[in-house]
Amino acid sequence: MTTVKTTAKTTVKTTTNNSASAGQLADRVAQLMECMRRLVDKGKQSADVVLADWSALADLVDTASFERVGPFHDAMDWEAYTAMLTQWVNHSEGWNPVVKRVAEAPGVVFAQCEEMITRGDTVFPFYSLSMYVFNEAMKITRIEVYMQQEQPAGQQA
Repeated sequence: MTTVKTTAKTTVKTTTNNSASAGQLADRVAQLMECMRRLVDKGKQSADVVLADWSALADLVDTASFERVGPFHDAMDWEAYTAMLTQWVNHSEGWNPVVKRVAEAPGVVFAQCEEMITRGDTVFPFYSLSMYVFNEAMKITRIEVYMQQEQPAGQQA
C-alpha cells in the first residue's frame, strides 16, 4: 500500500505493509521535518531561534528518553540535540530537504533525503538516510543519521 502525505512544503510517500495505522509514524516524521524547516527559515531571517522554540516538537518526541546518533557516532540527548539545532539554525543560510523515499515498519520509519545546505552563494548537496524509532505512544525515541556527500576537491578516498 502506498500513501501520500503532503504538507505545505514536504511530500512524504509511505510504502508499508502494516495494519490500519500504516503511515501514521511517517506522518509524524513529516511534521518534525516541517517544523525544522520553519525554524531554519526563522533563523535565516532573524537569527533569534531559542531553545523554547523546539518545544513545538514535544508532541512528537519522547524528550526524556530521546537519543540522536549522528553520522560520526556522536550521540546526544534531547537537551544537547536542541542546543545543537538552535546554534545550527541561527547560523544557517538555508536548508532544503527533498524527501526521496520513506519506508515504515512497525515502530520505525526510514527517510531518505537529498538535502541542500546554503553557504553564501554555494549550495552543498548531501544525501541522508535517517532512521526514526518510535515508542508505544508513537513518540520518537531515537534518530540515527547516515550521510553521503561528494568528497571535497583535491582529496582522495
